Parts: sequence; structure tokens; C-alpha cells
Amino acid sequence: MSETTLNTIGFVAMIVALFAKKHKFSEPVAYHYLSQYGGTELLVNHYGYLHTQDYDQVVDDVADYCQRNGGILQ
Repeated sequence: MSETTLNTIGFVAMIVALFAKKHKFSEPVAYHYLSQYGGTELLVNHYGYLHTQDYDQVVDDVADYCQRNGGILQ
């Protein structure tokens, strides 16, 4: 696997963990939610930019993106 691929996987895993913690989900539930509403695809497709941003902001941005795609967070 390339270094970029490994870095992208690590980044997505970190955002999933932070998203789970913020929204009080288990990590598998958070991953499923993000996958279902396009969040993981967003993270992978825009890794080059997003990994340079504040991770808390990325978590908020991916949550907003998922909500615009039908996801519901309480």
C-alpha cells in the first residue's frame, strides 16, 4: 500500500473516533452512519485538504455534510 493510502486510512479512522466520541456513538456505529450518508467518501476524496484542517472542525463539517444528505443527529 502507498504511504498516501495508509495516511488516508489513518485519517479516516481518527475522524471516525472523534465523531463517535463527540456524538456518543460507538466507533462501529459512527463508521456506519458516516458511510451511509457519504461522510467517509467525503473524507477520502478530500483527504489532501481536510487532513490539514483542525480535526474538530472536520468532525463538525462531516456531520453537517451527512445531515444535508439525510442523516439525523441529536
